[in-house]
Amino acid sequence: MNYTFIEQQEKMFIGMKFAGPFHVLPVEMPKLWKEFLSRVAEIPHAIEGVYYDISDEDFTHHIHTEYIAVEVERFETIPYGMLAFTIPARRFLTVTHQGPMSKVPDTYTQLFGWMKENGYELDLSTFRIERYDHRFLSSVDDPAREENAYEIMIPIK
Repeated sequence: MNYTFIEQQEKMFIGMKFAGPFHVLPVEMPKLWKEFLSRVAEIPHAIEGVYYDISDEDFTHHIHTEYIAVEVERFETIPYGMLAFTIPARRFLTVTHQGPMSKVPDTYTQLFGWMKENGYELDLSTFRIERYDHRFLSSVDDPAREENAYEIMIPIK
């Protein structure tokens, strides 16, 4: 795996969210993706062709919040049932996950192992981001597709 550090500029997003315990994500996230993709055309000023899964973990209350979103050029009208938010500029460690969705936990295990071995620490005060572009076919459509690829962006201290 190739690990890269990037300085990400501030970004604005509009999307939908799900919050609940981690163990329900495999059931609930495909539903959220399906609903979001059916409504993404409602979002004004969207930057097309790239989708984001943005995660926030509350370890105290064991709640995992996932936002499925698109980056937007500006906030104007927020479609019903969606929300708008901004992620400030910050430094991320990035890696590309390649392969079926069933292998995502292995990618994260390798990533966090590399971070520990190299003295990097996850910043729990902010979001983890997954960036999906043309290389990825939504897990709603084909979660076992070997050619799937997307960027994992981990905030580091």
